[in-house]
Amino acid sequence: MAETAPKRQACHGSCHCGLTQYIVFLTLPHPFSSSHPPQQDQQEVYRCNCSTCYKMNMFHVHPANPRDDFMLLSPLNPDHKLSTYQCYDKKRNFYFCPKCGVRCFTFSGVGETDIVELDDKKEGKREVWRAKWDGGNDTRPYVSVNGTTIDFREDFDLRVLTEEKRVQYFDDRSEPEEKKKEARWERPHYGGSY
Repeated sequence: MAETAPKRQACHGSCHCGLTQYIVFLTLPHPFSSSHPPQQDQQEVYRCNCSTCYKMNMFHVHPANPRDDFMLLSPLNPDHKLSTYQCYDKKRNFYFCPKCGVRCFTFSGVGETDIVELDDKKEGKREVWRAKWDGGNDTRPYVSVNGTTIDFREDFDLRVLTEEKRVQYFDDRSEPEEKKKEARWERPHYGGSY
């Protein structure tokens, strides 16, 4: 990765067939590592070892602000146009394309369509679907983009992030009565993957 100052940038992504298209705003190059872990409400790049994420091969990219940093461009109504999978407490929707099967993002909360002025000069004003949240005391929505669906760019190379130990690994496989292990950077917990 080039040594440049991190700044907020628009990253485009999609499923394989293009039915699902989105923009996620990330601070790039990803500034966090084991020596400088993210604080609450900052973007995270992580993998967990729960059976759901393991089987789906989810490479979580959790943007800092669920409303301002993730915008679904297509379809504008994911609950009607995309397929969804829920498990455990059934609070999170793992959305996936009904045509090609690619899982682009996970969401919990309330979404809405909105007209926004995108920072990206190519886009201008556009109708998008995004989290409904005023940033206040309401329940914070959860958004996690599957990093493997972000269009390739030199400053967001998942291989380099892994090699530079900028990916956190969470333990979600321990039984409820066991104490979950602390997040770590050097390698996945039992049952996880790089």
